[in-house]
Amino acid sequence: MEKAKIIKRYQNRKLYDTDASCYVTLDEIAEMIQQGEEVTVVDNRNQKDITAATLTQIIFEKQKRSDSPIPISTLRHIIQQGDGSFTAFLAKGTDGNQLEVIRALETQVRELSTKLDAIERKATVGAGKDAAGLSVKNAEA
Repeated sequence: MEKAKIIKRYQNRKLYDTDASCYVTLDEIAEMIQQGEEVTVVDNRNQKDITAATLTQIIFEKQKRSDSPIPISTLRHIIQQGDGSFTAFLAKGTDGNQLEVIRALETQVRELSTKLDAIERKATVGAGKDAAGLSVKNAEA
């Protein structure tokens, strides 16, 4: 089994890759993980393992930049059912796996949004307008 790469987090929030002897960003750590590398993040001051908190921060930062936000109702449900902790929320599920339920709901929302877009396009074209919403008569003139 491959040895985990050690990333040290300093008090100034800089992240240092001890194997490559260079500073790295959260995005670079995400890339390492996507490439299958084992990464452990430790606080340089007290040597405490802060990998979970760092990975949560990566997810948060990526979600902020995402074009498909997590539905507000899902976030509210996590806070209500899990005391605000995602771990507690996942543990409280009746089958122990709320994450699958969330993924299924997000897929349904995306599918419904796609269907709604198609219906709106069809209604716009059917009302004598082109796909851009311009009147067909005006476009021909």
